[in-house]
Amino acid sequence: MDMEILTTIGDFFGENGALYLQALLVVGLGLVVLLIANAILKKQIKNLEEKSAEMDAKGSIRSLPVLRFFQRIALPLLFLGLVSIGVEMVAFDERIQSTVRASFAILMTIIIVRSINKGIELAFSRHFEKEYANHEQEKNLKPLLSLLKFILWIIGFVFLLANLGFNVTTAIAGLGVGGIAVAIAAQGILGDLFSYFVIFLDKPFALGDFIVFGDKLGVVEKIGIKSSRIRVLSGELLIISNSDLTSSRIHNYKQMKRRRVVFTLDVTYQTSQEHVEQIPAMIKSIVESVEVIEGVTFDRSHFQAFGNFSLVFETVYYVPSPDYTVYMNVQQEIYQKIYKTFNEKGIEFAYPTQKIYTVPEQPSPV
Repeated sequence: MDMEILTTIGDFFGENGALYLQALLVVGLGLVVLLIANAILKKQIKNLEEKSAEMDAKGSIRSLPVLRFFQRIALPLLFLGLVSIGVEMVAFDERIQSTVRASFAILMTIIIVRSINKGIELAFSRHFEKEYANHEQEKNLKPLLSLLKFILWIIGFVFLLANLGFNVTTAIAGLGVGGIAVAIAAQGILGDLFSYFVIFLDKPFALGDFIVFGDKLGVVEKIGIKSSRIRVLSGELLIISNSDLTSSRIHNYKQMKRRRVVFTLDVTYQTSQEHVEQIPAMIKSIVESVEVIEGVTFDRSHFQAFGNFSLVFETVYYVPSPDYTVYMNVQQEIYQKIYKTFNEKGIEFAYPTQKIYTVPEQPSPV
């Protein structure tokens, strides 16, 4: 009975029946082994994901990305290797061979490019898991990572065409000539791309920085390849091209170590000589007694000028924080204490006034 089955199979497949059976056996057994390995990896990944969900970010399981890489990339590559071995064991018709090889080349290109991209992502995430890594650069590098992956897909497509027998040399030369025209047409996009590299390398600002450029001011939320997103103080999201941003004069308040504050006070001309001499010392004492934050430094306070309607005093001090809210809290405390002290001393604040002098009417001559 067994001989009859083998004979029937041999008649069906022809002279190469044994080779077909061997190829199917190799592919079948290999597929079973890979399916078992995939089931084991899947179960292990699920267990690690459950453990990782219970842990904080610092205690994340480092082997989890590696296992995912093997499941999604290594196993498909091994399966394609088995299929390749099975194809090589059997002498198909030339048309079938070319079709199988073309399909195999397409699948191999897709999997290899995906493998390289996943490897880069894994290296990227592993680098920023380390303590010495600059985590502020992680979000800035993600758009560059996407661009790199896109370039790898283009390179893979070119190699695929070459493996399929197309003459890519002529096509690449044509792209070189056409690339000039494309570059001219897309010079705005290329300008934004180069500006992205300027922002990344020169670091005029980073995510979370409060910047002022032109008549706009806000917090940087995202730096993209073509444009950046700024959350302005009024609440809306401002999307501005990188080239426009880098061509502007940017004031980065996040990098400010301390804030210099200048303010003036106007008192009336009726203020006594004694109080005029005491005002700078009063203001100095008030600034040095600020309680909102430690480290507020008094610089100077002077009788600056005789104004049109007041005596002008100018004061300078420093707040050891770039935070605008802290600055306003300090300024508010100083103003409240000045107002209270001046009221206690009887010193009046000046406001725009005018005095009109009238000349008595002269009696007309008789």
